[in-house]
Amino acid sequence: MRALILAVVIAAPSFILLDIPDVARELSMIIAAIIAAFALFEYASKSPGFVDFRFAPPYNRFRVGILAGLAIGLSLLVRASLTENTDILALADWTLTYTITPNSPVDFALAKIMDFETSSSAELLTRVFSAAFAISVGLTAIMSLLLWVFKWPFGRTTFNLWANLPTFAPAEVSLTGRRLRRDGRLNVLLSLALFYITPFSFPLVQDKLGPDLFGNSHSLIWVVTVWAFLPSLMFIRGISLIKIARILSKAIMAK
Repeated sequence: MRALILAVVIAAPSFILLDIPDVARELSMIIAAIIAAFALFEYASKSPGFVDFRFAPPYNRFRVGILAGLAIGLSLLVRASLTENTDILALADWTLTYTITPNSPVDFALAKIMDFETSSSAELLTRVFSAAFAISVGLTAIMSLLLWVFKWPFGRTTFNLWANLPTFAPAEVSLTGRRLRRDGRLNVLLSLALFYITPFSFPLVQDKLGPDLFGNSHSLIWVVTVWAFLPSLMFIRGISLIKIARILSKAIMAK
């Protein structure tokens, strides 16, 4: 079920958008199948792999939810711009008031795009980046709050730190909490910086993937989704690491 949901999320934009050729849809389904297979084997394995907090739901469900909100939400917005769906466009325009400010992440990303030519209108690009930023920040804030406020991870007596953080290098027990707090704070800071770091890769990605990366609606959706999704991933991971560090400190003090 996890693999199927992830495959649907990855393939959904190619079916929501109107101007996608059959070849692009088939390629999208192949990529979705590969990612779904990775999720299937990762969760079927009894030993830790690459996915953090695999045994601590709903952490990864939240991450997939944010990805789905971005990919599907932006696809509906681009489709609405072609079909002139005023309700969706009005909702996207509402976000402009809160996201388009001097030196904001959206303003910075749009400035980088203007350095090269694209067939997409400035109005569409502004709406897509603004909506992506609003979706990312909104969902990340809600889901981070839920992870922080409620008694996550559930079943703390059976919570295995090393199984849930397979990429976390082991340390002495006395230093584990300190390293978790350090890595958590670093993840939070990096999540804020990624909104400004990622746009520097736009020209490089355009040179590799095509002459008009932002003129193609499908590639536009995924580039903007990645731009908004990576900071969300880092922020939620950072908050989770800090909370695990607090739980560990309290457990040591109790002993």
